[in-house]
Amino acid sequence: MKGVFKASIMSAMLLAIVSLGMSEAKADPVTFSTSGTFTCAGCAGSGTNSVTFLGGMGNALMITFTGLGSTSLNTPTGSSFGNFQTFVSGTGVINASGTFTLTITQTVPVAGSNSFAATFSGSFSASNSGTGVVNFTVTSVTIGGITYAITNNPLNLVPPASNNGITTVQGQITGSAVPEPTSMFLLGTGLLGVAGAVRKRFRS
Repeated sequence: MKGVFKASIMSAMLLAIVSLGMSEAKADPVTFSTSGTFTCAGCAGSGTNSVTFLGGMGNALMITFTGLGSTSLNTPTGSSFGNFQTFVSGTGVINASGTFTLTITQTVPVAGSNSFAATFSGSFSASNSGTGVVNFTVTSVTIGGITYAITNNPLNLVPPASNNGITTVQGQITGSAVPEPTSMFLLGTGLLGVAGAVRKRFRS
């Protein structure tokens, strides 16, 4: 009889725990925006979102980052974090290198910001050929329980002839599952019921 009673108690507790786990919130609303800043030596625009590297004979390479405006999504979800765009003028090959910082600014559910660090380098020509890469050394950041992760790293920059020179930073956003109030109530009453049964069993 004791074994049956003990099994009943264990079953009730297991049911309460399973109910709690299954009722975790599956989606966390999030609102955020992104911005980017280049830092480089021998370039124009260092400290901004658009830099220009100059070569001889009027050659120039411009790399611009366009971030997202205020964006509201339900997590977990994939999302763009912004775009790089390359533009070349002149006739020669131009080299570029430096560092890049991608900043996430979140307003919902908790206001705050955090940044991804990266290096970039590349060589492009006016004939719309060339290669470039952005290598993120920090690929995951968390703000108020929401995690942002870059999913296409390292990121190969395309030349102007491909997709108008636009390369998108792709990411994944996940939230922290929080038990719903109803689940907490059910768990509490379930455990109270188990405790009452135990007391009644020992009194008899």
